[in-house]
This record gives sequence, C-alpha cells and structure tokens, in this order.
Amino acid sequence: MPFFIPTLLAVFAASTFLVGRFIQLAPRLGLIDRPNARSSHTRETPRGGGVVFVVLWAILQATLPYFYPESTYPLLILLPGALGVAVVGLIDDAYGLSAKSRAAVHLAASMLTVLLLGGVESLDIGTRLLPLGLLLGSLATGLLISWSINLYNFMDGIDGFAGTEAIFVFGSGGAFLWHAGAVALGISALILAATVAGFFVWNRPQAKIFMGDVGSGFLGFMGLAFAVIGEKYYSVPVLIWVILYSVFWVDASLTLIRRISRGESWYTAHRTHAYQKLRHQLGWSLEKILKGTLCLNGLLAVIAYWSMTHRQFLTLGCLLAFGLVGGTYAMISRAAANTRIGINGVFH
Repeated sequence: MPFFIPTLLAVFAASTFLVGRFIQLAPRLGLIDRPNARSSHTRETPRGGGVVFVVLWAILQATLPYFYPESTYPLLILLPGALGVAVVGLIDDAYGLSAKSRAAVHLAASMLTVLLLGGVESLDIGTRLLPLGLLLGSLATGLLISWSINLYNFMDGIDGFAGTEAIFVFGSGGAFLWHAGAVALGISALILAATVAGFFVWNRPQAKIFMGDVGSGFLGFMGLAFAVIGEKYYSVPVLIWVILYSVFWVDASLTLIRRISRGESWYTAHRTHAYQKLRHQLGWSLEKILKGTLCLNGLLAVIAYWSMTHRQFLTLGCLLAFGLVGGTYAMISRAAANTRIGINGVFH
C-alpha cells in the first residue's frame, strides 16, 4: 500500500500540531501538574495531553471498517473499553477520582472487552493451545487488561518514557499483525504509534506536556486489547505482545510484589521503579534512560521476531525476555542499593 507511509506521516504531523495547541489550552482547563516531593519534574507542566492521541486514534479507528469491512467487528471491539478508560482518566486528571472508582471503571472496561470478544478459552503457547476454560480464561484476561492499565500509569513517571515505550510496542506489534495478515488491526496499531510519536515531540525531555491518566490508562488498555484480539481472530499469540511489552510488564510487576512484601501501600506514589532508581539514585540523565530502554527494546524485538517465526520456541522466547528484563532490573536495584547518591540525587 504505497499511500500508507504518507498517511502515517500525516497522522504524525496532525498529532504534533494538535498537541502543540493543547499545551496552550490545558492551563485554562485546569490541567496542570504541580510538582511534589515524589515528582520527577520541578516545574508546573500542562497535563492531559494524551486526550489528543486518544481522540485522533478513535476518529481514524472508526473510519477503518469503511476500507476493511471484513474486519469491522474486531476493529470496533476496541472502542468501548478504550474510550471508557480514557474518559475516566480525563476526569481524574481534571478533578481527581478515588483509586477505587478508577479501578472499578478499569475492570468494567476490561471485562466488557472480553465479553465483546466472546470470551477467552485458551492461550497460544506456540506448540499448542493451552486450555484455560471459558470462565477462568475470560476472568484472567479481564484482570490482566485491568492490571495493564494500571501498570502503564505507574510507569509514566519521567519525560518521554511512556511515549517511547508506546511507539515501540504498537509500532512493532502493528508490524507483526500486518505480517500475519491482520492488516486492518495492524494499521490501527501503527496509527496509534504515529499519534503517540506526535505527542512525544512535546513530551521528550524536557517535557512541555504530560499525557496524564487519560493517555497512560488508554495505552495500558490498548497494550493487551490488541494482543487478545490478535490471538482470537488472527492467531498472533498474546505472548508476542508480552515479549514486546516486558520492560513495563516486568518492572511494574516486580516493583508491586516487592512493595506488597514489605507491607507498603501499592497505589501510593514512590520512587522504586527501576527507571526511577536510574534517575534519582544512580544519577542517569533522562536521555540516557531513554536510550538504554531503546537498546533493551531492540533486543526484545529480536526475541519477538524469533519467537514469531519459530513458534515452537514461543514460550522459551517469553522466558528469555523476562530473564533479560528481570536481570536488568536486578542489576539496577543492586547498584542503587550500593550507591552513595541519595533519593534526592545528593551524596550522603
């Protein structure tokens, strides 16, 4: 499709322009992030910029069935849950919501998506389908989508980090879907990557705007929603997306486990993610963290491609990805524990 690259460039340009205009509008809407003791930024910054890529993607998503009528239902499955998560995120950005209220909407959106999907009964592990049963498989999938929404919010803590990850995950995942014959769904993921790339222009260090919960929750939802739809309709295993997504998946999950094991409140702000330790205890620059993450993601892309083309090693590929990211997490944690740089970046 020779017109597709120009289309992505046009989407990128539109997103870049609209985010620039939103930066001017956000303060008038009260969408300002004020730094506190746990923040990684030191100045007031507009937030809620994720609404731009949410709306732009949703408009384009709704037009895709016109070009790919055979894919209408798989494409439209994404919209209700995605928009529900985005709306509650925008309300939270503007007015604040309790953690319980947000969690209830996230779980409802996740389970609605699973319901529209017709439920999940198995997991593709490469050599065979692992039977889960309709009830267990559907419940587990809904809970995992809900967890993905929250983990993306947890990982959105420094300039450009969440945007960089989204561009990689949806760009790579979209390419895998396209290659597997899921052209319309692949285009949808690539369009999302292009819209986030336009946002990244303004969010890269030093950020002029943050995506807010409206953006991070939406991206977390999409990270697994694309995966489960891809496996259900097009035989692209969920585990391929898990491999691509494992920088966020492993960091957020291990950090959560460690905090719960120490009796800490899991939902309160903190600085114990690996990227936060790199920034605040090891003194890495934001640019260095982003470049390091890109290198790690490059290795994950190789593992994902190998796993996709050698399905008999899909489970092994997933274990390799988790081992790579988990090992990196352990090295960062060990270095942070031994460093003489304190939590505020000063020697003590």
